[in-house]
Amino acid sequence: MSAIFLLDREDVQAYDTWNVPGGLFFWVLDVIADRVRDEELAAALREFLKGGYAWFALTYYTPDQAADIVRVIRTELKAVAEEESPSSSARNEGLHRMVDELVEMAERWHATA
Repeated sequence: MSAIFLLDREDVQAYDTWNVPGGLFFWVLDVIADRVRDEELAAALREFLKGGYAWFALTYYTPDQAADIVRVIRTELKAVAEEESPSSSARNEGLHRMVDELVEMAERWHATA
């Protein structure tokens, strides 16, 4: 099963779409839920994960909450991926490529803030 993560904004038609295997999608959302600063957001993300939904959009959340999600992606996600699935192992190459892609999208989202 694949899943989709939209790095979108209200009233902006152009946005990035991250389409990845469901396992990676859920792992990323779990990492984000553990690291956002807003406890209400963390709880909402955990509820989203419990629902097993495979479609996520930043516009589901307030602009401040979306920025907190993007902050985690930009500043913490790669380190967690490296810690849990070292890039030195060839079997983790695909995971790191997909995480890098999401980080690049988050950087673009942040740059347009």
